[in-house]
Amino acid sequence: MAKGRIGLDIGSTAVRAVELTGSDPPTVVKAAQVPLPAGAVENGEVKDPEVVTEALRELWERGGFKAKRVYMGVGNQRVVVREIALPYLPEKELRASLGFQVQEFIPMAVDEAVLDYDPIGEFDQDDRKMLRMLLVAAQRQMVDTVVAAATGAKLEPVGLDLVPFAMVRSVGTTGVGMDLEDEGDEAVIDIGAHVTNIVVHARGTVRFVRILPSGGRDITLAIARGIGVDDEVAERLKRGEEVELESSQPDAPQADDGDDAAHPDAAGEGDDEAGDRGADSVSEPLDLSRVREIAMQRAASFVDEIRSSLEFYTAQAQGARIARVLVTGGGSKLEGFLELLRQRIPVEVEAGQVFHHARSQLSLSDEALAEAEPVLAVAVGLAIPGRNA
Repeated sequence: MAKGRIGLDIGSTAVRAVELTGSDPPTVVKAAQVPLPAGAVENGEVKDPEVVTEALRELWERGGFKAKRVYMGVGNQRVVVREIALPYLPEKELRASLGFQVQEFIPMAVDEAVLDYDPIGEFDQDDRKMLRMLLVAAQRQMVDTVVAAATGAKLEPVGLDLVPFAMVRSVGTTGVGMDLEDEGDEAVIDIGAHVTNIVVHARGTVRFVRILPSGGRDITLAIARGIGVDDEVAERLKRGEEVELESSQPDAPQADDGDDAAHPDAAGEGDDEAGDRGADSVSEPLDLSRVREIAMQRAASFVDEIRSSLEFYTAQAQGARIARVLVTGGGSKLEGFLELLRQRIPVEVEAGQVFHHARSQLSLSDEALAEAEPVLAVAVGLAIPGRNA
């Protein structure tokens, strides 16, 4: 990687970019993120390209990026990944004929899909050489919308990869780094706000991909419903922040859920009734133990979804065994989440370490770097060259 490469991650709550230089290992020289308003990206799909484009312009300004060429990724419910086997062909011929061979394997018309594949291995069947592969089919309209958001910001997408493949490059243990005394595959799990990407690989060769339509946002919503607060407050509580809400005294009338009087910030300047309302109300800290209980209950259900996906892989792949699970993404920062995974998935579970695969030259404290590491995994992986780079 002689020149710098920029990985661009368009997530459900923020856009993030990372610039890498060098190789073995590469070095992170720039990184930045800009939050997205609710609804701009939903479930990993760009819904408002103009808003995302504006965020990307701000991202480039904030991060000081000069280059415009970017490597992007997709990972949502508009992407299908299937393990299939086709008669062996040289790569050029296979790519040219792929669309004619795979219609039966995907739930969308071939001419409405962007197709790619990742080879797993070759084998013989009835004296015929076959190629086992992971077929990737992404809905073309979804891909076009992602690309349009980038080009609208004067960026030039030069590569589009599957997010799970990027995760293997950014945090996966590959080659001689695998512990040969503990033979088995490795699962990498990236927990976003709306989408969770699961990938299983063996020394860098991807064996299995599953994309779940759930993530950290589900825990936020569970907290909001469980204690009757809005989503923004629930998100702060999920992060462990202490939040005080103004609530009425027992003798005071209770405001309806939609009544602005229930929220102290709703009072305008010079509101003559503000003082009277203050006399009848009190700031009460929310019960953080109850918040944690709700969060862990929803997280447990979420972990069971992850475990079921991994069990499906080991059941359908003869002799397969998962020896290690690495976890990254913003949703993985929930307090107690890793321990919950360890309790319910009986293998080694650790946080993915992006900066073991890419050195950091960012001007951040160790604490800030540790906070940023989980959310930069996808962007770093996209910037690391893949097999076709």
